[in-house]
Amino acid sequence: MKLGNLIIAGVVTGSIYATFAVCVAVWYRVSNILNLAVGDFAMVGALCVDSLYRVRGLPLWAAIITTLLIVSVFAWLYDIIVLRLAVDGRGRAEGIVLTFFFTFALSFFIDGVAKMAFGSDVHAAPALWNGASIAVADLHVARAGILVLACALLIGGLFWVYIRFTLGGKALEASGENALGARIVGIDTRRYRRWIFVGTAVIAAVFGIVESPITGYTYLSGATISLTGFLAAAYGGFRKPGRALLAGLFIGVLEALLGGYVSAEYGTTVMYAILAALVLAWPRGLGFESAVSG
Repeated sequence: MKLGNLIIAGVVTGSIYATFAVCVAVWYRVSNILNLAVGDFAMVGALCVDSLYRVRGLPLWAAIITTLLIVSVFAWLYDIIVLRLAVDGRGRAEGIVLTFFFTFALSFFIDGVAKMAFGSDVHAAPALWNGASIAVADLHVARAGILVLACALLIGGLFWVYIRFTLGGKALEASGENALGARIVGIDTRRYRRWIFVGTAVIAAVFGIVESPITGYTYLSGATISLTGFLAAAYGGFRKPGRALLAGLFIGVLEALLGGYVSAEYGTTVMYAILAALVLAWPRGLGFESAVSG
């Protein structure tokens, strides 16, 4: 059952990509800014919990709560101090500088601080669900993998319900589509931008804590995760969390199948070549025209 196990591994990996793609898509939808630091918040979650639990000796629950508080306060301060001036200040940034630069710079800053605080070794938070892999016939799935998939589906589903069926979700959409018009009708676009930024940072940190027992994290892991999440979000035009979720799952399964049947060494290279070919062949259907045109 090699195929079945590869698909399971791909779904688990794809769940990782999907979660970060959803976070990127939701925040872009409200702010028109791409969060290229979302993977770094996951890295901080994993490394900080590992340090507080294994090195400082805190109980696991206290290490998790402390980490999430640190992440949320930092994200809130970054929005207040940096993003507020960049988006709402007199010298408001425009174009690609606003879309990419501020979270790109944030990613480098977090990486540097993490290297000083945690070193360059591989770290992982303690597993939240211990035990051997669950086996059904010849299929095997790690317990942490089940948690990862459950988190991805829960996060994607909740965001989809919130955006599609709630008044707050409609206000969120309006904030991204026409910020000035939204403010005229009384929507506090700054508040939505801030709370979605803080919320996605906390979600990423939680996911890093849940997922790190599978892969392990170094201070550089966040950038790689952000890149793949960014790519999956692009397949949804950066504005469709549900589509970004499916794209992340597809990329994970494709990567696993190519690694298992084509080449473990060059599977990732072949995967990116296939994804690029799909974009060239069908940009409108994959959402890339909306990603470029807004």
